[in-house]
Amino acid sequence: MAFLRFLFSLFIVATVFHFAWEISQMAYYSFAGVPLAEYDAFIKDHWTVAAKDGLVTVALYLLVGMLVKNAGWGKRFSRQRLMFLVVVGFLWAVGIEYYATEVAHRWAYAPSMSLIPIINVGVLPVLQMVLIPFFSIFVTRKQLSEK
Repeated sequence: MAFLRFLFSLFIVATVFHFAWEISQMAYYSFAGVPLAEYDAFIKDHWTVAAKDGLVTVALYLLVGMLVKNAGWGKRFSRQRLMFLVVVGFLWAVGIEYYATEVAHRWAYAPSMSLIPIINVGVLPVLQMVLIPFFSIFVTRKQLSEK
């Protein structure tokens, strides 16, 4: 039960962090602005995206747990566990961004977005899936240990 509580809390924390990241990075995407009449839909869409990213964060946590054969690995970080999280998060983000921008054309970057050379994916969305899962696990761990 404690493990499920951890995963649920991780999902909530990660979703909030991802939402804040998504909104703060809007200037780096080709985006003309949101008319006031469409603002509610804009916010709803970004909460939906953030919730999906929250689920990805939980999936990354579980995948690293399988790789290190320890479902509770987030209680104690090690260099190996952290590297697994960084590598898996990096690969996930590169795959999603490449597909969305180069294959499916779901979104485009503004000229201000720094790109990773050769693969032409944005640095910021890749950093999002590297940094936010780590900080979400850390905050969730601290939050639950104080209860």
